[in-house]
Parts: sequence; C-alpha cells; structure tokens
Amino acid sequence: MAGSQLAGVCLKDAGLWMKIHAEFRTEFLPQTERFAAWQEVTNGLIPAVTRSEHPDEFQASVRMVALGDVQVTSLAFSPLESYRSPKLIRRHDPGQLAVWISLSSGVEFDLTSGSSFVRAGETLFYSSSQPFRVRNRKPVQGLVVQLPAELLPASKAAASLFGTSMPGRAGLGALLTRYLVDLVRHAEHYRTPDVPRLSTVTVDLLTAFLHGQRLTDSRSAPETHQRVLRLRIHDFVRRRIDDPELSPQVIAAAHGISVRALYRLYENEGLSLAGWIRHRRLEHCRHDLADPRQAHRTIQSVAFRRGFSDAAHFSRLFRSAYGMSPKDYRKHYS
Repeated sequence: MAGSQLAGVCLKDAGLWMKIHAEFRTEFLPQTERFAAWQEVTNGLIPAVTRSEHPDEFQASVRMVALGDVQVTSLAFSPLESYRSPKLIRRHDPGQLAVWISLSSGVEFDLTSGSSFVRAGETLFYSSSQPFRVRNRKPVQGLVVQLPAELLPASKAAASLFGTSMPGRAGLGALLTRYLVDLVRHAEHYRTPDVPRLSTVTVDLLTAFLHGQRLTDSRSAPETHQRVLRLRIHDFVRRRIDDPELSPQVIAAAHGISVRALYRLYENEGLSLAGWIRHRRLEHCRHDLADPRQAHRTIQSVAFRRGFSDAAHFSRLFRSAYGMSPKDYRKHYS
C-alpha cells in the first residue's frame, strides 16, 4: 500500500500505543501528482483501473483504520471511474468482501449481478472476486469496509445481496454507519489491545445489518438475534454512558427483557455487562485526560462527568486498567 503516500502507519508494534491508522490528502501534493498518488493509495484497497476526466483538478482524502483482517476506510474524492476487470481479478484477488456506504451524493455500481445507484445513506455489498465498474459524477464521501469472506458468518446468504443497494438511514443501518464514522474519526486514540475487540464489533454489526435485510439462514438466526440485541444494548449504553443512574435495571427495561436475561446475554462474552460499562467509562476518561482542550478540568470533574461517583475508586480502577494514575497519565499523554 503506497507507504510513501500514507501518513501515520506504524508497521511494527510499538507497545500499547501502536498506530493502527493512516491518512492521505491530495491538498499536500502538487496538482500534477495528486491523481497518480490517489491511484497508488487506493490500489491498497481493492486494485482497479481508475480514470478521471480532470486529473489536474482532482481532490481526495483517505483515512484508514486497520483492525487485523478488517479494514475500515473513510474516503472523499472528486468525480472518477474505477474498473476491476476479469483480467485484473485473475492477476490478483485478495478474496475479500467489501461494503460501500454512501455518506453524500451517489455512486453508480455496475456488477455482474446488475447495476445499482447507491444514494446517500445507502449501503452496497460487493466482492473483490467479481468484476465491477464504479462511477461518481459529483464529489462524494463514503466508507468502505473490507474483510475476508470467512469472517462474516452470513457471507453465503449475503451473496444474494451483492450489488443490491440497501437502505441504511434508520435502525441497524444507521447504527452501523454511526459506529463506522466514529471508529475512523477517533482512530488515533486506539491501543493495540483494542484491535481484536473493535474488529469483533465491526463484524457483528455487519452481520446484524445483513440479518436485518431478512437473511433466512436458520442455523445462524438465534445467534444473530442475540448479537443484534447486544449491539442495540451497546448503542443504548454508549448514548447514556455518562449517566450515573445507568443500571442493569434501566437497560433491561428499555429493551423489554428481564435483568436475568440481560446478564445471560453476557455469560460467554468474557466481560460482564457491568465490566463493559466500566471499561467504556474509563476509555472516555482516558481520552479526556489526553485531550489538551480539557486540561482545565480537574481529574475529579473528568471522572464525575463520565459517570463515576467516587474519585478514589475511579483512581484505583484507572491505575488497574492503564498501569498509571490519572494524574501521571494526563502528564504523559496530554
């Protein structure tokens, strides 16, 4: 992948804070080099032949997050056309599923299964193993998720949806989009131990989204139903994580299940519901302490703002999770 063009990539694990994101912007390059640089960078996604009618006026940006076998990329680019031919597939096929989510304007996809116009807020699944032609006649913003087909439990059933534009403005589609946008936006804050967890959540959300498109694989339906419920609970908790009154009783009531059923959902997750909530609150505090814009806040106010009600207890939890006190952490990373 065009390492010379992408800033922020660290190929070796630098310990707890390995960088897992990269960024590219044409604005930092001479006009005559921009489109060629874009071609070099995007060939690290799914290789295709790309053309622009106005290469000297081309503008684009890429922000990528690598989560092991799962890669999430945010893109914005001028009008262009990309073609992945059968010959190019025979030469190199990474065997990946790809998901395109339009955030603005629209993109035309021509695949062997037919043509689709993916409007803002819509989602389309496709594969590196099938030819495609992609065109956008206006500047566009979007997200691409790439992963090996075997990582997606519903991949065989999903094949019937390849090339079909699916709505994503509400329900699980909106949840998926919101999560991916935030994932890329906050990429610089992730640590190496976060990667497996983020990868799992990404795959779970994609699976839940496909299940919501009425996939009928009965063998995976009960498991997928539980994943969908957990993801909805996670979204509910994320939006209320700073509320000190957040409790298992509140969460269970909001989702129409008993507290016992709520706990049962997390029996095999390796982390209890209370532990997951505590982890999310600590992560918010960690980000706040490392943010120079919040240096005016006392450590106690950071803790209270994120749902902790006891400063001493918060300090003990923080030291246990990150190996240093909140005070030392702020001094080291802000």
